[in-house]
Amino acid sequence: MRSQPGGAASHRARRVTALRTGIVAACVLAASAFLAVQPRAEEWQQGIVEWMNDPPQPFAAVLAVVNPLLRPAPLAILTALLLYWTFLSARTREQQRQIVRVAVVAFVVAEVLVQVLKRLANQPRPSAVISGLDTHGYPREPFGHSFPSSHTAVAVALVAGLWPWMDLRRRVVGTTLAALVALNRVYIGAHWPLDVVGGAAAGIVAASVARIVEPAEPSPPLPN
Repeated sequence: MRSQPGGAASHRARRVTALRTGIVAACVLAASAFLAVQPRAEEWQQGIVEWMNDPPQPFAAVLAVVNPLLRPAPLAILTALLLYWTFLSARTREQQRQIVRVAVVAFVVAEVLVQVLKRLANQPRPSAVISGLDTHGYPREPFGHSFPSSHTAVAVALVAGLWPWMDLRRRVVGTTLAALVALNRVYIGAHWPLDVVGGAAAGIVAASVARIVEPAEPSPPLPN
C-alpha cells in the first residue's frame, strides 16, 4: 500500500521529535557523567543517599512495601506484564510487531550504552563507600560499577519507547514503575542520585533511537 503524503510528513516529524529528545537526553547524560566522576561527587551526594536510605514516613512505608517487588525476578515479571498489557492494546498485527521491535531495540541500546558507560566512569556504589547503609535485603557484594543505573535506564527506555502505543492507564502505570525503580536503587544503597539521573537520560536516548529506527507510524492504542 502506498503511503499517503500526510503520513510521510507525520513520520518525518515524529523522527525529528525523537532526534531532538535524544539530543537533549544525551546532553543530560553527558553532564551527569561529568559530575559523577568529579573528585568530591560522592561527598556531596552522600547526604541524599543517607536520607533516602532511611526516609521519613510515609515515604519510608511506601518504599518498604514496593521494595520486594523491585528485586530482579519480581521486577522482570512486572516489566513483562506491562509489555504484554501494552501488546494487548495493539489494533493490528503490524502494531504488535511495532511494539516488539521498539521494545527490543530500546532494551538493547539501553543495556549496551549503560554497560559501556559503567566501565568508562568506573564509579563505586554507595554501599561500598558509606558505612552503615541498610541495603534493605539486597546483598552488599558484588559491588560492581555505579554510574549509570542500568535498572533505571531499561525501565525508562521501555516506557518512553512505547509511549505512543500506550493509553493513559498504561502511561500512568509505566511512569510509576520507572519512578519507583529509580527511587528504589538509591533507597537500597545501590546507586547515587546522579546514577539514576544518568540512567533515566540513557533510557530516553535508547527510546529515541528505537523511535527513530522504527519504520512504521504508531497507531492509536485501543481505548480504555
